[in-house]
Amino acid sequence: MGLAPTYFSHLFKKSTNETFVQYRIRKRMEMAKRLLEIPHYKVIDVSLAVGYQSYPHFSILFKKAVGCSPSEYRQSIGMK
Repeated sequence: MGLAPTYFSHLFKKSTNETFVQYRIRKRMEMAKRLLEIPHYKVIDVSLAVGYQSYPHFSILFKKAVGCSPSEYRQSIGMK
C-alpha cells in the first residue's frame, strides 16, 4: 500500500474507532464462534483455523472478547 505501519494504524483508528489489532481479534473471534457451532470441529482445531498456534492464548482472547470460554460458548448454544 505504500504506507508506513504507524500511519496506516493512525488512519485505520481514525476511520473505524478501533485499532487494527482490535479489529483483527474481533474478526477472528466472529469466525471462531461460527466454527464452534459446527459439532465436528474440536476447539483446538478452531484456534488453529482462526490463526492462533497456541490454544491457551486463543482461549484467553476468546474469553476476553466473548465473555466465556470456547467450551462454555458451545454449552450456551446447546452443544456438548
